[in-house]
Amino acid sequence: MSRRQKAEDKKKESMMELIKKYRLVIAVILPILILVLFRSSGLNHFKNDAKKQAEPSVKQSNIMTIEQGGSLSGKNLIINLDKEVSQISKLTGDVHNIPADSVLTKNYVTMIMKHDGPVLLFSLDPGLSAKIWMILTQLGCRNIYILTNSSDNEVFKYKFRPDTLLN
Repeated sequence: MSRRQKAEDKKKESMMELIKKYRLVIAVILPILILVLFRSSGLNHFKNDAKKQAEPSVKQSNIMTIEQGGSLSGKNLIINLDKEVSQISKLTGDVHNIPADSVLTKNYVTMIMKHDGPVLLFSLDPGLSAKIWMILTQLGCRNIYILTNSSDNEVFKYKFRPDTLLN
């Protein structure tokens, strides 16, 4: 045997000893590393970022008046978050009276996700509709709108300013 081949054999032996010595660590770390690389290389491993999520709220493109809701084409799914049926009786579509605390149950979220047309959230308190809209949007629901009595709603007029006295 030549020197070169002996050196290569010695390297192989030392590598095998190293693998035997740390085989438990390798058996645990290597699969975790592979899973992390696989997860981070995917395109859809995270939901949309916060800026993209909040964009419709800033532009108010997620807000619709009852008059605008009546002019929508397609099959509307109207979710009344209040206990009483009110102005939404003017709209055409499937009306579901769902209490706000039940909207996020699995069967309702599945119904909203599977719906092909616009989903209109209505409450006399537009802030409640906005909260439900944000949560459903974060869950991946699309084509969801907040239905209001008028486009000149006081709740949507002002920008949020945090309380500076809480420091």
